[in-house]
Amino acid sequence: MEELRNFITAFLKAEVEASNASIKPNLEDYNQKLNFMNSFCVEELHNKFGMIPNNELKSEEFYERWKDADASNIRHIYKISHYEDDKYDDVYVVYLSTGNPIEEIFTYGACLFIKKINNDLKVVKKYIFGDEMLLKDKFEGGQGLEDISFKTLKKPIYIERYLEPLDDKDGMEHYLNDI
Repeated sequence: MEELRNFITAFLKAEVEASNASIKPNLEDYNQKLNFMNSFCVEELHNKFGMIPNNELKSEEFYERWKDADASNIRHIYKISHYEDDKYDDVYVVYLSTGNPIEEIFTYGACLFIKKINNDLKVVKKYIFGDEMLLKDKFEGGQGLEDISFKTLKKPIYIERYLEPLDDKDGMEHYLNDI
């Protein structure tokens, strides 16, 4: 689990560094940081975290508006569930806050499926916490590898809980379940 925690922490730091670079007028730095963040993911998830490569700078007004912005916060990690999958062997599902969470508010935002590919951990699937009808928050849809999902995973073999999503009724319900 330590290798996984180090991987997810490095990915989340890369995500926040790319996000912070996206509001600075340095195109090469931003694109390099985005490429580094993408290196943690399978190709199907490249540029699927709200940022895409840029070929030209945005307007001067854009950078002026963001010049005094605080750096983004790294996502909260709520829970990691470890599964043994028939096709993919060890699969880890990491439950996270939204991007740039407010430090005092604890709500679910996303989850990532992570597994080893060629001996390297990779993010292989991403879900957002919320349904289309806005009736109850749950994980639906998903982007990434098509043949892995909540439906293909069986019961987890191990769960580590780190932080409770106290400000999120649906998230707390999910957090307490052994999934």
